[in-house]
Order: sequence, then structure tokens, then C-alpha cells
Amino acid sequence: MNRFALWLRAIRPFSFTGSVTPVLLGALWAFHDGSFSGLYLTLSLLAILLLHAGVNVLSDYDDYVNKIDVPGSYGSSGVLLDGSLTPRQVRRGGLVLLLLGVSLGLLLAVLRGPMIWGIGAAGVIAGYFYTGKPLKLKYRGLGAPAVLLAFGPLMTLGSYYVQAQQFSWLVVVLSVPLGLLTTAILHANDMRDMGFDQAAGIKTLSLSVGRKTAALLYNVMIYGAFFTLVLLLILQILPVWSLLCLATLPLAFQLSRQIKIPNPNEALRTLDQKTAALQLQFSLLLMISLSL
Repeated sequence: MNRFALWLRAIRPFSFTGSVTPVLLGALWAFHDGSFSGLYLTLSLLAILLLHAGVNVLSDYDDYVNKIDVPGSYGSSGVLLDGSLTPRQVRRGGLVLLLLGVSLGLLLAVLRGPMIWGIGAAGVIAGYFYTGKPLKLKYRGLGAPAVLLAFGPLMTLGSYYVQAQQFSWLVVVLSVPLGLLTTAILHANDMRDMGFDQAAGIKTLSLSVGRKTAALLYNVMIYGAFFTLVLLLILQILPVWSLLCLATLPLAFQLSRQIKIPNPNEALRTLDQKTAALQLQFSLLLMISLSL
């Protein structure tokens, strides 16, 4: 495999919908409020993609050196397990990506105001310490709250502030559905990997609460997104076009049934991918409704 394709595999670009969609949502709502710059949106997207890629790569490294990703596990890109890259290369590459993202974030902070410093710092801390020392949030059962915060309010509000130069609680509320669905993707990973995580001696949220409660929390996350959407429609915050998002409910029902299949290992093997499809479809329909 050529070097570019190898690093593309390592950064796992299929996961980028989780970070791109909240940035687009924040910019779209700023456009609704009369403020928009294509340049600032481009810089915001580049910064968040570099940060997300860096966190993905560093997470691979941490899971490998902590012996959480082992032969037969599903969670990593596999570049360390099959020897395509060395741990040193992966760690160095992750740090370079993270620093490039931080550099663009600092540029946006200089151009658009000090609030970006705070939002960006909180996001970087949540991302780096998701698996990094000393916090290791994922390994202590705090991964889901960190993901919900970072991929919900922080990214959406940060994108909105870059455009509109003001804080908005409304934007924080609008970010909840996307944040919940993105968190559900990571939670699906945790449910699938419970056996490997238990063998490695870590305590994810799924392991802390047990399989039945973990499945309940998964349903709360995916249906919570729809509940919040309907609430925002009733309050006339979102346009009636946002009812388009309900077209993804059949997929949500399918995922709920999937976690009830008697053979949990087989049922959960593809749950994260299908949850990511739900998040993408829901997000695209929400963007379309706001555009209309």
C-alpha cells in the first residue's frame, strides 16, 4: 500500500461526518442570522478535520500500547496491528495532525475573538485526553460525555461564533441531536468491544453499567435526537421542513431491534457503521431543511 493510502486508512476519514456536520450546522444557523463567511467556514472545517484526524490516530496509538486493540478486535484502523506503521510513526503523525489543527484554531482565535480560545481549548483537551494520559477519559467511563460535549455544543457553537461573533444558547440546544447521534456511534463501539475492554482491564461506560443498561442508553441517545428535534419543531425554532429528519426513523427502529438479537457479538459487529449511517442521513436532512 502506498504511503498516502496507508495514512488515509490510519486517520479513518469515514468518521469525519461526526465533526463536519456540527460545523456546517453552526455556519448555517449563522447564515440564518445574517452572518456568513466562506473563508471562515473553510478554515473552521480544515481545523476540525485536522484535529479529528489527529485524535483518531492518537487514539489508535493509545489503544495499541495499552493492549486494548489486539488481534481479533474491531476498533482500530489496523495499521499498528498488522505492522504497516510503527507506534513511533503513529504517535508522531497524530501529534503533527493535532498541532496543525491547533495552529489553525489559534489563527481563528486571533481573527475572530477570544471566545474561540476557550471553546478550542476545551475541544482539544476532550479530544487528546479521550485516551491520552493522564485523564484517559474513555478508559474511566467518561468517553461518552466527552464526545457529546465536543461533537455537540463545542463544535457547533464554535462554528457559529466564528461566523456571527456572538454566543447563542439556541445554537447549543440545536447541537444536541447531532451530538447524541455521534455519541451513539462511539457507544456502539464500546458495546461491541466489551469483551476486549474487560480483558484489557479498562472501564468504559458500557462495562460500568452492564450490557442491558448500555443498550438502554443507546436507545436514549438515538431516540433522544428525534425527541429534541420534535421539541424544537413544537417551539417553532426549527422550520417545518425539519420533519424530513423523521424519514430516518425506520433505520433507528432497525438499530433498536439489532441490539436485541440473541447473539450480541454478531448483532453489534456492524452497529457502529449503521449508527454512523443514521447520523449522516439525519444530519443531511437537517441541513437540507435549514437551507429550505
